[in-house]
Amino acid sequence: MYMLKLTELKRITSNFLALFLAGFLGTIIITATSSVYAQTCSCAGAPLISAQSHGIPEKGNLVIGLTGNYNNIDKLYSGSDELNNRTSERTTVTSLLEVNYGLTERVSLTGAFTYVRKERITGLQTQAGAQTIQTSGIGDAVILIKYSLIRQTLWKPYQLVLGGGGKVPLGSNTLQSNGLSLNADMQPGTGSWDGIGWMLFSYTLRSQNIHFFTMNSYKMNSSAERFGNNDNYEFGDELTSIIGMQGPAFSNFSYGLKLKYRTAGEDLRNSFEMPSTGGKWLNFELGATYPVSDRLSVQVAGEVPLYRDVNGTQPTTSYIINASIFFSLNKLKSGFNLGVPDNN
Repeated sequence: MYMLKLTELKRITSNFLALFLAGFLGTIIITATSSVYAQTCSCAGAPLISAQSHGIPEKGNLVIGLTGNYNNIDKLYSGSDELNNRTSERTTVTSLLEVNYGLTERVSLTGAFTYVRKERITGLQTQAGAQTIQTSGIGDAVILIKYSLIRQTLWKPYQLVLGGGGKVPLGSNTLQSNGLSLNADMQPGTGSWDGIGWMLFSYTLRSQNIHFFTMNSYKMNSSAERFGNNDNYEFGDELTSIIGMQGPAFSNFSYGLKLKYRTAGEDLRNSFEMPSTGGKWLNFELGATYPVSDRLSVQVAGEVPLYRDVNGTQPTTSYIINASIFFSLNKLKSGFNLGVPDNN
């Protein structure tokens, strides 16, 4: 096997890290200075877009992922400043089913389906005592067609995959509690049909089995009627940018590092901007993967915020924990790449 010299390896690694960081920072600068609307909520909803992190499975292969995502929301922020007066907290638990099927060697069909459970506790520092509201139900779904514009081969250690599709409003957006209409952020679904653009670029240092990647997605949202003709709610367009790397750790374990940036603008209700919605978030994720077999892989990860700048005053995430199982119907020729089934 051909091995790169140490100096050459360092040079290539530094160049690609610089490329990914430059692209990532460029995205932040562009989105921070433009009038981009993003799906609200510092507390985030079902992780539909960020789950789409795989390339193209081989033709005829079916790859299924099951993910449990726990989002703890007990921080209160005004702009980029944390407030001490916290009277409420929230949690969101999402069960995610992701299906990837290789239609051809370059084209795949991806679907992501969710079940969401949300809980909000208010009045933590009041004499009346805390009050709890819980909602649960089927969440929205995402359907994407992905095309491998540049396929990774033995002679090309990189790939570029483009995707497009939409979000299907399977979840309810009209739940009530004790006869009162619940806010949009407590609904399992959004009620709107939304368009999605998606892109994945990756590069592998084969001599070290280190995998660098960047994934970007943009979701253009539409409005949806909620409790009447004069109650139309629209989440803003959402822009998500991720850079990361994966590599061998010890035994058969591999590690994963990610920086996730998301920007969100104000929501609209009957064409008027909603106060205290939207903002900018930068999170860090550390994960580990273990290939149980050449068809089965498990992953666990933890995510914490590095920076947040919300519009107005909002509750926001303190940490996220998720665990996943990936199953490939066919035994891949090259096995699992760092525990993630992918034949590119």
